[in-house]
Amino acid sequence: MTALESIVVGLDLDPRACVPTAGSLAAAQTALWLAQAVHAHVTLLHSVARDEYFDPLTSELVSICDTVTPEARLAVGELVARFRAAGVACETVDSSERPSLAVTREVQRQRADLVLIGKHDGREVDATRIGPIALRVLRECPSPVWTVIPGRAVEPRRVVAATDLTAAGEEATRWAASISDLAQAELHVVHVHPPALHTRRGDSEAQKSRLLGAMQGPLTDAQRARAQLHLREAPPARGVLSLVEELEPDLVCLGIYSHKKSPSVSPSVSIGSTAERLLARLESGVLALKPA
Repeated sequence: MTALESIVVGLDLDPRACVPTAGSLAAAQTALWLAQAVHAHVTLLHSVARDEYFDPLTSELVSICDTVTPEARLAVGELVARFRAAGVACETVDSSERPSLAVTREVQRQRADLVLIGKHDGREVDATRIGPIALRVLRECPSPVWTVIPGRAVEPRRVVAATDLTAAGEEATRWAASISDLAQAELHVVHVHPPALHTRRGDSEAQKSRLLGAMQGPLTDAQRARAQLHLREAPPARGVLSLVEELEPDLVCLGIYSHKKSPSVSPSVSIGSTAERLLARLESGVLALKPA
């Protein structure tokens, strides 16, 4: 994980009351904990663009709150005061662009290191659900994105890195290790590969040794000493989900593959098939990273 100097929090307002949603508040609380630990600057970003999204909870189009009421200003002001009282530099930014584009532009403007956003707005208890806005941000934002589940503990107690041993997988391992260091949490690293065919026992043992070594590659000596490594033979998504169901982690860090089809500010991003399957079924918070 690179040094964290700048964090952007996507601040979503409830379309009915125009106050921060439970998901936004959870993301802000996680940002406060993280910023205190690493001395980062935090930007609370809200879009006032007139927009709407399909809500599967109600099967209706929901309008995004495009006005900021005095009550909302007071609630956001209280959030800022909480950050500053804790010694964290914090500012608020309102954008006239749709939420995911606003986040992308703000990340690019200040070269932010991380985005935190509520996994959903908090109206339901289904931890697997990712809200439409959060999913757009995951697809479009070039920086790492951490989706936070409202109602969960702020500091993760168990962190899993899912790595395919590519550069993105190694970065996911570094982030997972750094966060587990800050939270003094358990650290697990998992690599899932297809079942080997036509291999002799000696070949299999040698391959296992190589894979375990590669899984530890991004870790420091201290992190290697406490990391628990999990090597499994299965289809990738199934193998990761199986381990996650066993461990019930608070956070899963994984790389997702992006394919930029446009040079515009908001790139078109395609999440890899394995990541798509995982994002739809993980009951934990997710920290998603993309290739450089």
